[in-house]
Amino acid sequence: MLKLLALSDEHKQSKVARIGCNTLLHLWEKSLDVHPYLFYMGTDFRKLKAPLIWYDILHVLDVLSYFPWVHQDERFLDMLRLVTTKKNERGCYIPESIWKAWKEWDFGQKKLPSPWLTFLVLRVEKRLGSLSWKCSDE
Repeated sequence: MLKLLALSDEHKQSKVARIGCNTLLHLWEKSLDVHPYLFYMGTDFRKLKAPLIWYDILHVLDVLSYFPWVHQDERFLDMLRLVTTKKNERGCYIPESIWKAWKEWDFGQKKLPSPWLTFLVLRVEKRLGSLSWKCSDE
């Protein structure tokens, strides 16, 4: 729902959008204690994966990054720091969780850097104005 609200200038700054963002940030802050409806932000939540269809850290970061007023929130930055520590020496990201239905895609394996997964992380950084590294094959 937040992704939809982010696409509307009228609703992007709404009270509903703020409540939704703050709920996700609160769940991250209390991730060891609060697990509504089994939506736990545990170890599986923290694994990098694509595409953005699951409830996972990169999908939550992607959605929250549409809201500029979240960019300086320490909880959001904490999630981003966790994700960016996972880049390899070339600045690329390797999937940590996959679904075999996408085994033919670059994000459907866990051994090599995924250009698509790397793009998703870099897109979040770009929305924050902090894009500082590009994935290099050299």
